[in-house]
Amino acid sequence: MPVFDTPSIIRDIVLVLDGGVIFYTLLFVAIFLGQWLRSSLRKFTDVRLAWAIFMLGMSLNTFSFIMSDFYFTEAIESLIWVKTGYTSMMIALIGFFIALERILPFQTRNIFAFLGLVITSITVLSPREWMTALALAACLLAFAVLSLFFIFYIRTTAGEVRSSIRLILIGFLIGFVGYLGRSDFIYYSLGEIAYVFGALFLVTGLLMLGVAVFVSPALDELDWPEQMLELYVIHKGGVLIHHHEFVRTVDMDRHLTAAGIAGIQSLLEEITQSIGLNNLSIGDVNILFAHGSHFTTVLISKRAYRVLLAKVEDFVEKFQMVFGREIENPANVSIFGETDLIVESIFSTEQF
Repeated sequence: MPVFDTPSIIRDIVLVLDGGVIFYTLLFVAIFLGQWLRSSLRKFTDVRLAWAIFMLGMSLNTFSFIMSDFYFTEAIESLIWVKTGYTSMMIALIGFFIALERILPFQTRNIFAFLGLVITSITVLSPREWMTALALAACLLAFAVLSLFFIFYIRTTAGEVRSSIRLILIGFLIGFVGYLGRSDFIYYSLGEIAYVFGALFLVTGLLMLGVAVFVSPALDELDWPEQMLELYVIHKGGVLIHHHEFVRTVDMDRHLTAAGIAGIQSLLEEITQSIGLNNLSIGDVNILFAHGSHFTTVLISKRAYRVLLAKVEDFVEKFQMVFGREIENPANVSIFGETDLIVESIFSTEQF
């Protein structure tokens, strides 16, 4: 890392920006840990805990580089702080990798956590000349894991949740560019101004990332595939067009159930004088509605997640496109045999 051992305006700007990184990352660590601790079901695979670990690693990494670049600039002392910075970041990333590899459905077999451990071990034993290459390897490893995270959740979420994931992605990319911009290569190749912009991008990206994660509804809805029970497509006359079970339930007359759901919906709309009921909670079960021109799609779920309601609405839109004419007067429900393909395309996660 570049050494700022004499007073200058660049030194002051970089120090302020690095201080901003430490302040905001520690603030988000406290927020995410607080949310995780207040959760009724604390799991080590919770994304809040994973992001808290990631932010803590960024904070320790930046603090160590402040020590090596501004205060302990002698060769041996500086090397100790540089290695401390890289090692603390890699240890935090290993914890982050372990959490994400358990959350995501990909068969990674903890390969990213293992590679992180290898890079950490090499960092501890290697000379300073290797630090830049090792840091780049760690950045690419983190980029690969987070790319899997974003690809999966952008493809398998919808509506407001998908928008929040995209905002998180933008913040991460800005911060990633900033982190690379603070490297020795950028400083010695492009000069101090490029390094300052790298620091500015880093603090901006981390701030955007933290705020996006904090306000995102996605953190509470990442387990949406586990909440789905049954899906009904019901014609406006109460006739069951299609039924799909996500989880094996008690055997019941699905046609009678569909007619009952349609009747309850009509009764509640008449009582409340509202059209387009979209959520009904009964005990531990939630019934999510989305309405087409001649039919209603009903998802029975454990939780009334926004991502699930958005997916039901997405299903209605695609079903309407495929069966727009047939749905007006369904003489034979067998014509809707391809409905399972639409269900698979919207509600399944196996293809990822």
